[in-house]
Amino acid sequence: MPPLLDLELLRTLVVARDAGNFATAARLVGRTQSAVSLQMRKLEAQLGGEIFRRNGRKLDLNPAGELLLEYSRRLLALNDEAVEATIAFDVSGRVRMGLLQDFAETVLPGTLSTFASAHPFAETEIVVDRSVNLIDKLAANELDLALLFERAKAPGPFTRTRIASLPMYWVHHPKHSPGQTLSLIFLEAPCVFRDAALKNLGSRQAWRQTLSTPSLSGIWAAVEAGLGISVRTSLGVPNGLAKSRQLPGRHKLPLVEITLLERETMAPVVARFREALLERLNGQLNLAEASRKRETHLNRA
Repeated sequence: MPPLLDLELLRTLVVARDAGNFATAARLVGRTQSAVSLQMRKLEAQLGGEIFRRNGRKLDLNPAGELLLEYSRRLLALNDEAVEATIAFDVSGRVRMGLLQDFAETVLPGTLSTFASAHPFAETEIVVDRSVNLIDKLAANELDLALLFERAKAPGPFTRTRIASLPMYWVHHPKHSPGQTLSLIFLEAPCVFRDAALKNLGSRQAWRQTLSTPSLSGIWAAVEAGLGISVRTSLGVPNGLAKSRQLPGRHKLPLVEITLLERETMAPVVARFREALLERLNGQLNLAEASRKRETHLNRA
């Protein structure tokens, strides 16, 4: 009967192969280098043959080792999947999540789908609102998490996680001509994008506010209709609209931070939702960065 492989040994093998040497692998798995070497000898003993090819300090696998590595990754992934699926049935309770409309239209659908599938007994309460209201609700213990844009730290006893810094863009219809007097479209004040735009324009630039709305979809509708220009990040900008970091004769717009605010104590179900949210958000940010690089390359070509 074939021996049963030790998953802990296989995990160390994968870490060691990815790290490139036993010394780095030892730090990553929290063991001494000699202990990691002993684990690998034990693994070879279980298999009844060698899996390594010595090449100085570099860690190389022979063909048998490369084959084992492929199976190891699959076995560990299946193990992790089984653990996650089992634990999911023990996670219950309610998550109270607050976020801006920008994230509700881009990040939230995928997050809810992933979380509900993994944790069928958990409840979610979603509040889509403006930053100032989300901060108040978090301070009043009406929310567990709040995802928002920040340019200055919000007051309150919150744990703050900075996710990313995104550039602001002037967003407009491709055929829109600004003219001498700018027509501006913003969410109702207070708004970090409105404040940044007006500071960028200064007192020398004539402008008028064509539309003020509490709805992000209202902004997109007005911009698509050519009623004026607005300022947002690249997240969720409808296809067909143009973006620019700066207007002629003006400096580039500043960066704005995506920040996750959370209460100091966090229930397990909230921590799981937080993981799903950050995974989905980072995926969206990676896509946005890839799109930005493609646009930059095309503009330079």
